[in-house]
Amino acid sequence: MYEIFLISFFVLVVGACIGSFLNVVALRALSDESIVFPNSKCPSCSTPIKWYDNIPVLSYFLTFKGKCRSCGCKVSIQYPIVEALTAILFLACVIAFGLTLKTLFILILLCLSIVLSITDIKEHITFNVHLWIFIGAAIVTSLYLHGLKNWSFTVLGLIAGIVVMEIIARGAYYFLKKAPVNDEKNETTNETNTDNEVQSKDEKNEENEENEENEIKEYIKKKKRVFGEGDTYLTAAAGALLGWKYAVVAIIFAIVLQAVCLVPSFLKGLYEQKQYKLLVSLSVFLGLSLLYWIMFNIIPMNTTGAIVFVVILAAIAFYVLKLLRNTIYEKGFSTIPFGPAILVSMFIMLFWGPVIVKFIKSYIWLSVL
Repeated sequence: MYEIFLISFFVLVVGACIGSFLNVVALRALSDESIVFPNSKCPSCSTPIKWYDNIPVLSYFLTFKGKCRSCGCKVSIQYPIVEALTAILFLACVIAFGLTLKTLFILILLCLSIVLSITDIKEHITFNVHLWIFIGAAIVTSLYLHGLKNWSFTVLGLIAGIVVMEIIARGAYYFLKKAPVNDEKNETTNETNTDNEVQSKDEKNEENEENEENEIKEYIKKKKRVFGEGDTYLTAAAGALLGWKYAVVAIIFAIVLQAVCLVPSFLKGLYEQKQYKLLVSLSVFLGLSLLYWIMFNIIPMNTTGAIVFVVILAAIAFYVLKLLRNTIYEKGFSTIPFGPAILVSMFIMLFWGPVIVKFIKSYIWLSVL
């Protein structure tokens, strides 16, 4: 028992320290700085950070308390969050796979995933050097886990990850491309204020969001894809690691995870924009879908009733998709990055793949059929 405690503590400390380094790797990649020099510094005034203010997690809350000692600016909560999360994930991997070479390979993938997630969340950027290292690590890990003789497992999975993601990214583009635009709602007035008033912070934030939205739209039009190219690299790595079957499930799971994260803000946006028709239709569809699943799996339902339910759901789904396409086209695209959802889904399938597939076959796939 004492040895287990010591090992767990050691893993947590190592994980927190590595998490601190991952913060440096990600943020200095964004600022185009070396990860070696200079030493850790305040992101605002560039004052070097003392060693006692650089202890993972603890320093943020106990020594400098989230503020730079020199300039007093707030230091992002991202630092202790990434450090603590890395420590917990390191311990989870060791508990799941033990102190083995397999654990080492998975921890390397985990570290790369954290770096990719940070840059994607902060600036919607994934650097090619990180992506290629991640793909290489995924291929090596897969070959180690499944053996060189089963190289086809890795290759087919990689190809499947690329093909499926490309179909989704480009298919979603053509789905949205043909959406009609309501001219009345997109008319802009030429009224301007003659007074040279300084813009408020809210106005500046709205302007920045609008500019970001326009950049995303330009990217989509230029590349003819809704999801970024970096997402295809990530699904390729996921496919190489998991194999084509689990990779497909992971991509679908990532889409569901992304949708769940978007639902609250999306529904709030529909209400604020007075898109009541879509709001009610979407709520009815989700409610009936849940009711159908409950009735199929818990309450016995005859074939006729199931067919009627499916037809009703299909009709509502078609109507909702039509309204949704028009709304997204007119109001803009979501700026929440998809990469982190892919990475989370990949590790979920790596840890609990068989359980998830069994659940899908037993409670979801049969319901659909």
